[in-house]
Amino acid sequence: MRLGSVTGSLTPGKQADLLVVEADAINNMPLNDPVGTLVLGADPRNISTVMVAGRTLKSDGHLLGVDLDELRRQVTASRDAILKTVGS
Repeated sequence: MRLGSVTGSLTPGKQADLLVVEADAINNMPLNDPVGTLVLGADPRNISTVMVAGRTLKSDGHLLGVDLDELRRQVTASRDAILKTVGS
């Protein structure tokens, strides 16, 4: 892509934000054009790994360091508060 001077490099000791996309998933078949597949065909379910500033936040399709039960509780409470306000 010739963006090395703009985007930098993946080098030990540097921070990096990185997404690993499973381009060979069924919704991306056949893989004829990698860029087109990434932009037009891939969606969030195809992201297997997320790294931000060199820290892994999602690995093998699973969020790391997130208490899903607590998140569900907070999202449900937020929804209920919004519905209560709208219903008033």
